[in-house]
Amino acid sequence: MMETQLILDRYKPLEHLASGGFADVILAFDTHMQRRVALKRLPFPRNRFGKLQIPAGLAEARTAALLNHPSIVTVYEWDTDSDEAFIIMEYIEGASLAQVLDERPLDLDEAAAVVTAVAEALNHAHENGVLHLDLKPDNVLITLDGRVKVTDFGVATLSTASGHQPTLGGTIGYMPMEQLANERVDERTDVWAFAVMLFEALAGDNPFAGDSIEDAIFKTSIIEPPSLSDFKRGFPPRLDDILAQALSTHAAKRHTSVMELAADLMPHLGDSSRGRESLSQTVRELAAESDGGVIGWPTIGLWDRFAHLSSTSCRILCAAVAGGLTYAGLDGIPLFPLPVIVAGAVACLLLGLAMPGLGVLAGYLIFLTALALSGQPISAALLALTGVLLAWIVGRRSSGLAASLFAPLLGTAYLAPAMPLILGYQISPLKAALLSAHAALLTLLASAGSGIGGPWLSVSPELLFGPIGGHLPLLLIQKPELALIWSIIVITWAVAGAIMSVAAGRTTRVSAAIGIALTAALYSVAYTLIAPISASLDIDTVWSIAAFAPHIAASSILMMLVVIAGPPVRAENE
Repeated sequence: MMETQLILDRYKPLEHLASGGFADVILAFDTHMQRRVALKRLPFPRNRFGKLQIPAGLAEARTAALLNHPSIVTVYEWDTDSDEAFIIMEYIEGASLAQVLDERPLDLDEAAAVVTAVAEALNHAHENGVLHLDLKPDNVLITLDGRVKVTDFGVATLSTASGHQPTLGGTIGYMPMEQLANERVDERTDVWAFAVMLFEALAGDNPFAGDSIEDAIFKTSIIEPPSLSDFKRGFPPRLDDILAQALSTHAAKRHTSVMELAADLMPHLGDSSRGRESLSQTVRELAAESDGGVIGWPTIGLWDRFAHLSSTSCRILCAAVAGGLTYAGLDGIPLFPLPVIVAGAVACLLLGLAMPGLGVLAGYLIFLTALALSGQPISAALLALTGVLLAWIVGRRSSGLAASLFAPLLGTAYLAPAMPLILGYQISPLKAALLSAHAALLTLLASAGSGIGGPWLSVSPELLFGPIGGHLPLLLIQKPELALIWSIIVITWAVAGAIMSVAAGRTTRVSAAIGIALTAALYSVAYTLIAPISASLDIDTVWSIAAFAPHIAASSILMMLVVIAGPPVRAENE
């Protein structure tokens, strides 16, 4: 499986399918629509100074790619980013005509099936003002049931606009003289390529293939094109005449349309229905050989299948956090009656659904205000400084701040140390480190407010229904050792989040498992080293391995279950 992150925050790469002159095609899983797609990536060129050049023909290429016809591969999406274009297409499980021709030439029945479908596809494109300009066996796909589809409309337009020379948007051996000479092209340009492709499909050879444009021009304009009978006997003699006309050097002498060419060809070809059956059998054999006897592709991880729900889940998460924080905050202020408290919580919940980042920030500030009014100004100040800073850095574009606020909830179930691992599993190292530090501070304050001593990993469930009531933060000023311990814990969680993010960045189960092991080791070493420092304190903060080992073990097991469910899903440019 490809060790690549999500493309366009949506597509999970599975397998590399093909490489062309200026593009790669990969099999990908659409995490939104829950289907496999073929994704073509076309990098934009750079000039001689290395500066990126944005093609001028993007709009034309996009229009050409979005044709809709049964014999044309469906394009679901056409998008660009800063340095490349993406064409997301229907995935055709089968083989290309080029792969079939690598095994053997077509018979007349199979040729009839190809001619019928390709002619209809090209005719539909021409009626909509689109030329293919790169018709060749690689761009004709055959499904497992023998249906023929044409792909890559608009790609030639894009390649020409992008300055990908010297092929001028086409492929040597399938371009007539006017395309090679960079002169005006029209429907008859595709007629010529169509005729060459049929010639190759029947004869098993392309007489116009060459190593350079100069070679192709010589074969196209100087040498008399050969006849099918020169390669293989048994073809109807009339086919030679029809193909000779379609392959004329001068466009004016060719058939005026692909349908006219197909109408001339079909009486001398075979039965297209039998041809589809024969092609289906051949393609199935090719697919079985390439897959070791089994037609299929790598399985999709559970998180990939649920990724399409991530946006909705994020809104629900943020709404719950916003409403919960508002309720807890207002409930801690005696001035507000219950109806006002409920109304405020509902208002923040709805704000969280509409604007997740703003809703969480509003609930957070209400909670901190109540915390300060309830006699915990130091705790409120600490949380305000870190929370507002994080909201400015990452909270505006991610649910990370909302996720870190769940750390105290995990603390009620011996799972608080899992928070940095969860964050690192999803986001970049810097963001994971910052949010993990914030989660650590929240957990420390919540544990202290619960009246639970070191290592401050457990949180009382009752605390979640009201403001923090403990006074341990006040001792930070009086006990420098305590401030040192808390600082080390916050830093340890931040490093754990960064380590997990780096490990999960390879988007494989193995790398994620390594990250879990490394963070578990880091936690164990840090808490073990901190324990002796606590012995110098007069308050009940002394702990042993037995105090923190269950939390680390439970958190590691939880994350291993997450990893088993599927490798990390990460945005490509996260």
